[in-house]
Amino acid sequence: MRQRGLLLLGSILILTTVAVLIYVIQNKRKIQSEARLQQQATLEVLEAEERERRRIAADLHDGVGQLLSAALLNLNQTRSLTDESSEARKLLERSLAIVGESYDEMRSLSHQMMPNALLKSGLASSVKEFLSKIDGEKMKVGLDVVGLNERLDPQIETSLYRVIQEAVTNVVKHAEATRLSIQMFRDEEGITATIEDNGKGFDPTQKELSEGVGMKNIFSRINLLGGHLEVDSAPGRGTFILVQIPNKKG
Repeated sequence: MRQRGLLLLGSILILTTVAVLIYVIQNKRKIQSEARLQQQATLEVLEAEERERRRIAADLHDGVGQLLSAALLNLNQTRSLTDESSEARKLLERSLAIVGESYDEMRSLSHQMMPNALLKSGLASSVKEFLSKIDGEKMKVGLDVVGLNERLDPQIETSLYRVIQEAVTNVVKHAEATRLSIQMFRDEEGITATIEDNGKGFDPTQKELSEGVGMKNIFSRINLLGGHLEVDSAPGRGTFILVQIPNKKG
């Protein structure tokens, strides 16, 4: 009788253990499935964002750009027919300056939306072109690139470019820095990029800074690539950002 009771108790323990294991396995699969769905949703949002950027850039270039070019052509032709000392000439000169500035601004915006260098030449060329518009008297910009002679996966190129663009834009807008240094290198393990400035820095624990749209986009892009992101900063000592993207397996 006692032996039967022990066997029954053992059977109950085994069944309970199996039930717990089944629950744990199913719950793990459910969590993994939800994570994959969330990752796919994030990827679709970012891809839709890139498509919209391309569409807007094309509209600006082909639509607004051509209209402004035509306006500049007509104004220049009218300028040549106007007396230099007349009030009309002075008004034309001011109009030419305004339209010319608008055209330059349109081209700059179109380039930021979708740089031609990224489509034609790859990540290194596009970052170099982007930084050339920032380097100047107020802030000196340095760029070092190693091992990026070959084209990368389009998703990696686009994501890394957007991460660097977002980080550099934050430096320009908020850091009050005089020096900005960017390094990108590729080895057998993957791609590493660093963005460092000597600006006023910030407290990374502040929610309004760490959870802003810009930082969320950066984290989302890096996570989708299976990468790693570190932000080291403090008030008064600048900011250092480290991005590491592993090589794709298979």
